[in-house]
Amino acid sequence: MPKPKHAEPKLVNIEINGVPLQVPEGELLVEAAKRVQADIPIFCYHKYMAPVGMCRMCLVEVGYKQPDGSVRKMPKPQASCTLPCTEGLVAWTETEQIIKDRRAVLEFLLINHPLDCPICDRGGECPLQNNTQFYGPSTSRYIEIKRHLPKAFPLSKYVALDLERCIQCGRCVRFTEEVSGDAQLAFLFRGAQTQPHTFQLTEFTSRFSGNVIEICPVGALTSRAYRFRARPWDITTQKTVCTMCSNGCTLYADSRSGKVVRFNARENPEVNETWTCDRGKFEQTYMHAPDRILQPMARRGKEWEPLSWGDAYELILQRWGALSQQAGGRAVAGLAGHRLSNESLYMLQKLLRGAFQTNHIDHRFTRYQGALIEPPVQNEYRDLEAASLVFVFGSDLADEQPMVFLRTRKANRRYGVACIVAYPLENAVEEFAAHSLRYRAGSEDALLKGLLYTLLDMLPAEQAQANLPDAAWLRARLADCTPAWTQDQTGVPTETLLAVARQIADAPSMLILAGEKACDHPRAEEVIELLHTLNRLTGNQAREEGGLNLMPTGANQQGALELGVAPHLLPGYAPVGDAAARERFEQAWRVPIPREAGLSTDGILQACLQGEVQMLYVAGADPVREHYEPSLAERALRACEFVIVQDVRMTETARYADLLLPTCPFTEYEGTFTSWERRVQRFWQAHPPQGEAKADWQVFAELWLRMQRQAPPFNAGEVMREIAALVPAFEPCRYDALGEYGARLG
Repeated sequence: MPKPKHAEPKLVNIEINGVPLQVPEGELLVEAAKRVQADIPIFCYHKYMAPVGMCRMCLVEVGYKQPDGSVRKMPKPQASCTLPCTEGLVAWTETEQIIKDRRAVLEFLLINHPLDCPICDRGGECPLQNNTQFYGPSTSRYIEIKRHLPKAFPLSKYVALDLERCIQCGRCVRFTEEVSGDAQLAFLFRGAQTQPHTFQLTEFTSRFSGNVIEICPVGALTSRAYRFRARPWDITTQKTVCTMCSNGCTLYADSRSGKVVRFNARENPEVNETWTCDRGKFEQTYMHAPDRILQPMARRGKEWEPLSWGDAYELILQRWGALSQQAGGRAVAGLAGHRLSNESLYMLQKLLRGAFQTNHIDHRFTRYQGALIEPPVQNEYRDLEAASLVFVFGSDLADEQPMVFLRTRKANRRYGVACIVAYPLENAVEEFAAHSLRYRAGSEDALLKGLLYTLLDMLPAEQAQANLPDAAWLRARLADCTPAWTQDQTGVPTETLLAVARQIADAPSMLILAGEKACDHPRAEEVIELLHTLNRLTGNQAREEGGLNLMPTGANQQGALELGVAPHLLPGYAPVGDAAARERFEQAWRVPIPREAGLSTDGILQACLQGEVQMLYVAGADPVREHYEPSLAERALRACEFVIVQDVRMTETARYADLLLPTCPFTEYEGTFTSWERRVQRFWQAHPPQGEAKADWQVFAELWLRMQRQAPPFNAGEVMREIAALVPAFEPCRYDALGEYGARLG
């Protein structure tokens, strides 16, 4: 059964090292001991995987209180990682016998361990090192020759395996079986030759392979990218947030000599728990790309001429001054990228609306660019574990939303949450889904029509009418969309469609995750309308644990919507035409705001082609690569009279620029991002900016100062305070209240 969303655990009375306390019934003793700061050493145990009790390092003495108040001890020490807490349990973690047992376990593990700590990448942050220091023998009694095995064997593109160091704790094998689900690793061979490897000794190709490096308690699995690049004592570690997708995984950024050398997962029980995907861990290298832009530059023919920041701002103001006399704000437009922070996105739309007097601003490069007036997501991570059914539509979830995939798989494996997937190709969700709708590419709308037709037949007429007042009109609209028609249009067998419809009709609650295939469909508006209809027909929009989620893909794509980087919205989903909302922002900014909605991305690009938009400000975006029709973006950039590109590196779009402005990646300044579940999280500066790069929000603030002669914000925290004062949903997001793990918008 699914885990209740707000279940109150039953508490039991236990005692650890003489300290009485209450803990949830069933909590493992190794976790309960943390409540009294009792250190229980571990190797095989991991908080987010099932306990196995393999290494025996966590042995403790255990007893139970009897009715007369005495304590009856168990005859032998117990593994605390497999022992659930029950009423009357008494445990001792530091007795003479336990210390002796720990020493014996470590002595056994060190028999064949190479003891090459000085050259091991795990040196200085190794649990085996630490436990040996505290509990291990001072000298070794083993004088025989140790085993010798291949060093730094390349297990995958990212992971190296050093068999000599492996202690067979099984963490890596269990991760691939329990968490990632690809089950690529297993223990092969026997005795001293036992080793974790892929079954056919092939390449380890998991999308989540980097996690085995972090959970390995010794240096057996190490990063090929980080190997010999730094040691723990010569790096600076800072808390940050991943920018490779919208999942909002919390990370640690480790930097040395002004460069990031690795990313590690930072535990966040509400989001990524303690996992990362390989893109987030290994592929965030753009901040040190060889084509990094390090100073402002203006185009002079085919060459780039370096400028000072002051001259760059002056050039922008001159161009704006000339255009404003001709066409006003209609001649200026802005496009924003998904890696800009909340503070940068807010300052960009403020600059364009207030200073440049234009509502031509957008961040969307998919085919769907409709006028949303409410958040496109209704749920959060924990809802995945509380829903009865998760419907993944048009998304290769493991690729588009890696952490949502892991949490969905966990919900299915641990809490029995059923899953249905609709996608035209083979995908990872199919491995645990109850049903898979493998439809013909491009037929998403036909599949939804057939599903709605079938549901209308299955649901009682009263229920359908109550959930969807225009059910009769819908029935007439879909009169021809029978299961046989759907099979002809989509290739989905009739019996599969009927089985899926029956499961949806019977499910107490359903959570819909719609991906790229929905938002980038040629008839995207109709597909999304049909998804909303499905959500209403099944009554899920009214349920706390159900709902429709149009999953954003960019790191801060959700933040862009929340903060009004759209032609029809002000920050907080207030329509531009809302007089009261517009007046509130006009008073705060002390400038008028245009009343009419602006152009969407496609409209802006078309206006560039027609000469109506003569100055295009592209901040942190690469339309040539990101837009669904790259040729349109290329032609628009060529046709536009003056293109400003503000970015970290020389992108394809930057090659069409007339003015380049260098900005900082997220590791070089502080700010916040908003994840798909509307969770705002902080990231901190990991190392100083390179060259003359500035944070995006700072560039916009300095332009605002020059154009409006108003005092600009002096740090990102001041920008967030301004946002919180104007947008009630952001009130909990002030830096002094946000905390490490962020807060969801109200």
